[in-house]
Amino acid sequence: MNRPHVVFFPAWYPHRGDPMPGLFVKYHAASLLPHVRVSVLQVLGENRKSGELIEFKYEVEDEIPTMRVYYRKQAGFVGKLMDAYHYFYGTLKGYSMLVARAGKADLHHVHVLTRAGFLPWLIRVNGGVPYLITEHWSRYLPVNREKFGGRLKKWFTRQVVKKAFAVCPVNENLGRAMQEMGFSNPRYQVVNNVVDTERFTPPAERAPSTRFLHVSCFDEAAKNTKGLLRAFKSALKENPALFLTLVGEGPDWEETRNYARKLGLDPYTDFAGLKMGDDLVAAFQNHGSMVMFSNYENQPVVILEAFACGLPVIATRVGSIPDMLDENRGRLLDAGDEHELSKALLEQARGENAPDVATLRNYVLAHFSYEAVGNMYFALYRDALA
Repeated sequence: MNRPHVVFFPAWYPHRGDPMPGLFVKYHAASLLPHVRVSVLQVLGENRKSGELIEFKYEVEDEIPTMRVYYRKQAGFVGKLMDAYHYFYGTLKGYSMLVARAGKADLHHVHVLTRAGFLPWLIRVNGGVPYLITEHWSRYLPVNREKFGGRLKKWFTRQVVKKAFAVCPVNENLGRAMQEMGFSNPRYQVVNNVVDTERFTPPAERAPSTRFLHVSCFDEAAKNTKGLLRAFKSALKENPALFLTLVGEGPDWEETRNYARKLGLDPYTDFAGLKMGDDLVAAFQNHGSMVMFSNYENQPVVILEAFACGLPVIATRVGSIPDMLDENRGRLLDAGDEHELSKALLEQARGENAPDVATLRNYVLAHFSYEAVGNMYFALYRDALA
């Protein structure tokens, strides 16, 4: 009990309705368990028509005390006001219930602004516990800024960022974008996402280079999956042995699946659905390369998971991908360049200049393992608590 107690305030975190959102935040928490005690407070609105208006669910999950607060979302203008009330009431009461069970917090850690930063900010401005911010959201990037919100939201975000001990974007590009919007803090420090390198491991034998894997949330605006399918179809004309597996689910999954059928790609593609844990590891191990054709990104964990499994990657020159992907780990393309993607698929299928498995994996071990990321955060925590 002598170790510092850090409470996470994540806007995104796995929950009973979906095990995927914010899984990378849970990995961050796990990376810190050798150093500090971590607990989590998640407050989430649900689109349901029955059940309790607000529920408080506490459990110890993977050694992490976790308080989830679920409130039933309401319709209309008055409903939005009620949602805001339930969110902030749930945050206050949930926090009180969590620290009563897990102990007083020494430090707060906000993951994804803005609402999740409300209580840590309020406590800090009243002379209380310091807090850090980790940001993953691509809404700060120029292509998304118009969706950020109005003046009041920007003003409050500036206050939350200013009072933080440190701001930790998951890549430099995101940090620059935040500062360009006026979210100023003297201590911006990149801290990477985490890969479970004990789970994501290379197979005993490398899979055929003609088998490509795409892991996606099927948000077409970001992932440009249709462009990937068009380039893949073009490559098939020269090499009909190619095969593409698309793993995941999301808002545009059905439309993308129908588009593949329209292109006549049924014999050459597999829309495999959501895969997690060992099933996802098996998907990496059963393919020769991974491919992404995104219009914008931050720091895609799936690229790092591919590296940990020994897969080279074809991806676009967006977000922090150029920082991760050099000639020793795969191939970079300009976003939207379908001709170059088709060419890269054919070259990769021939096994040209295939990166060494150990080179790929060692890169992840050095920068993105539980140990590497946990040590980076713990160094910040010590400074914040000094």
